[in-house]
Amino acid sequence: MSSGPVGRSVQDIAAAHPEVEFALVLARTIESAKTDPEQLRGAIYELARQKLQQLSHDDPSEKARLMQALEVAIAGVEDHHIKASAVERFPLPTPVPLLAGSGSELIPAPIASSGAAQASYSGSRYNWDINVSKPAAKRLRWASSTALRYCAMLALFAIIAGIVVAQRHGVSLASLRDAVTSLWTSPKAEPSKVAEAAAEANAAPKSDPLLPTAYGVYAVSADKLYELTALQIRAPDPRVAISAAITTPSATILPDGHVRFVVFRAGTDNGSAGLIEVRLIARVKRATTFDATGKPVVATADDTWVIRNISTPYRAAPVKDEPQMYEIQPREPDDALSPGRYVLVVKGLAYDFTIDGTETDKRHCLERLAAANGTFYSPCQDP
Repeated sequence: MSSGPVGRSVQDIAAAHPEVEFALVLARTIESAKTDPEQLRGAIYELARQKLQQLSHDDPSEKARLMQALEVAIAGVEDHHIKASAVERFPLPTPVPLLAGSGSELIPAPIASSGAAQASYSGSRYNWDINVSKPAAKRLRWASSTALRYCAMLALFAIIAGIVVAQRHGVSLASLRDAVTSLWTSPKAEPSKVAEAAAEANAAPKSDPLLPTAYGVYAVSADKLYELTALQIRAPDPRVAISAAITTPSATILPDGHVRFVVFRAGTDNGSAGLIEVRLIARVKRATTFDATGKPVVATADDTWVIRNISTPYRAAPVKDEPQMYEIQPREPDDALSPGRYVLVVKGLAYDFTIDGTETDKRHCLERLAAANGTFYSPCQDP
């Protein structure tokens, strides 16, 4: 039999054409990498090492440190893969040497099946029938898929880029390792608790509605804040029985006699200096004058009031966490002002207010007598 193209051995072809041998080796390596994730990871690691060599700094110590960081990352990925992977690996059949037969027919050598993976073949084409469970088969398909290989490569390059950036910013490998460890080992907080903590941190501090936000003098009555207006006249010395006449009605009406006051001033001294008191204002109900003949003339004077030297004891106290405020309270907590008009005297200034209701205290009513030798006041005979 004469030797022809069909009778030439594979070795002779490879010797004559080395590109054929290279192609066979490359094809077998690619086919093996498709079904062997470990070999695929090894190829990616080697590619990462080469890329890092191109990205590394010219400084030998810097290059050595970055290469060490890459090796630490590779070791971590391998350790995580070994622990977390639930994919059952099956041994791949050994490549069958092709035997030259008669003509162009090639017959593969027999191969023994292993474990749960069994294969049958006929002629020169393999007909694999792998008996594995559906979940295992699904994991195997995903492990050898192009998407998984692409994701793994992207993740690895992201890790390498992060290590390079961290190294250039002076972050040590120990710090990176500790940070990664804390992320994996720290307990997960419940979403509800995290949301509550974030809400508490971002919430604005609640303001007390009974504390003023602008400088001034205020009264608190029936759980409501009222600003007081100062009179045009100053409060007289307590030794003076009656003040000058007030001809304007009260601007602030309080619904309840259980009242306290809040003073809000810049650089306040917490009420420690000066006189603080609540003094009674009386209405001049009748005014008596004399005509030219000396005959008395009595007239109603409902639009006239005077400050008396009758006072109710109050005391000042600082407001907690408010250094520019102090509070003025009655000495006895249960004390209440009766219906009528009053002034709060703070450092000589008279802040006017009225307690709503029917006046029953006779001290709120006066009669005035204007004589030739002066003006005199006396309690009303009938309120």
